[in-house]
Amino acid sequence: MEQEKELTEQESLELISRMITKARKDYYDTGISALLWGSVITICSLVSFASYFLKMPKLQYVWFLTLVAVIPQVVISIRESKARRYKTHDADLMSGIWISFAVSMFLLGWVLNSLGKRVPQMDAIYMIVYGIPTFTTGYARSFKPMIFGGIACWVFALVSLYVDYPYTQLFLAASAQLAWFIPGLILRKRYLKAKRENV
Repeated sequence: MEQEKELTEQESLELISRMITKARKDYYDTGISALLWGSVITICSLVSFASYFLKMPKLQYVWFLTLVAVIPQVVISIRESKARRYKTHDADLMSGIWISFAVSMFLLGWVLNSLGKRVPQMDAIYMIVYGIPTFTTGYARSFKPMIFGGIACWVFALVSLYVDYPYTQLFLAASAQLAWFIPGLILRKRYLKAKRENV
């Protein structure tokens, strides 16, 4: 029986490199989640902004869209996880960060609404929290658009402290665009390109 050939150090490194490259090619964020949330938060913020000038406070109920958007988000997450053949080493960490973010946003909304009045710094608080998972994801994945998006959320949060409501809603919309929507477009383009190349 022939002895199996042992790999040299160089061959081992090349094999590992090929496997990592293959896994990277298979793993591309589709960008759909970022597009979904970038769109929903932008729409809610702009409708909220308009409701102030239209003197239609019931338009503030548009924020319930964020709860409705959880349903397609769950469907997207399940489909994307089934479609992936490889799991990156940081996939669980990223999932944990975004689940923590979602729970924090829900609890923050609950607490602020339970106060029964509008807290002047509420929009700044939301933008600070928006920046955390966005920046972390961008940093972990070396994806500069999300790094800049997270930083933009924090800058808008600071600036919004010196701006009256409803204009802070425009900062929320801009945060959603820079943190999620624009990075989502870039991710989507990369994903579709990678999919075409791997066919």
